[in-house]
Amino acid sequence: MKRLVRLRPSPAMVVACIALGIALGGTSVAAIQALPKNSVGTKQLKKNAVISSKVKNGSLLRADFKSGQIPAGPKGDKGDKGDKGDTGQTGPPGPFPDPLSSGKTLRGHFGLEDYIAAPAQLISAHSFVFTLASAPTGVLVPVAGPNPDPTHCGGTVASPTAAPGYLCVYERQRGSGTPSLYQVNRYGFEYVVDATGGGASYTYSLGTWAVTAP
Repeated sequence: MKRLVRLRPSPAMVVACIALGIALGGTSVAAIQALPKNSVGTKQLKKNAVISSKVKNGSLLRADFKSGQIPAGPKGDKGDKGDKGDTGQTGPPGPFPDPLSSGKTLRGHFGLEDYIAAPAQLISAHSFVFTLASAPTGVLVPVAGPNPDPTHCGGTVASPTAAPGYLCVYERQRGSGTPSLYQVNRYGFEYVVDATGGGASYTYSLGTWAVTAP
């Protein structure tokens, strides 16, 4: 007849068994608690969970920070001067190109005066400033009248006008002498007064003019 003998485990064996159980159990728990890929989002992260040691150096961009969070750096050195740009396109002509556009009118004032003791010729020269395409026809409207060409020079001293291709000179005041126009061309004209002097007479002539480009 066999006799059963009950063995009592030693303390070292118990410790070994416990260690084995913990090792096997830990591996099993880790396997069970593994998270699926892409399953952790903003909601799963605790506040202040991401710290500096968890962020890869140099991985963040300026766009990852709020405006004003990154202080501006010191002002850099002045850069080199850039290359000269290309010449721009020529702009359109101004309102009064040279020669003066057809139908455009220029206006001005004339005057001459002098003391003379003998017959003399007084001359004043006047420039149109802008060149005409051709010389205009000059018409003098004397202060005493009549108007020699009201069709082309129908204005007044206060409002001088001229038809295209005409220079109209309107005399406002005159002392002694006889006025006339001289050297009317594309650039201007000369106004002449032939005065007769006796003693120390005072001669003058004043007025306005208008010229319209042909």
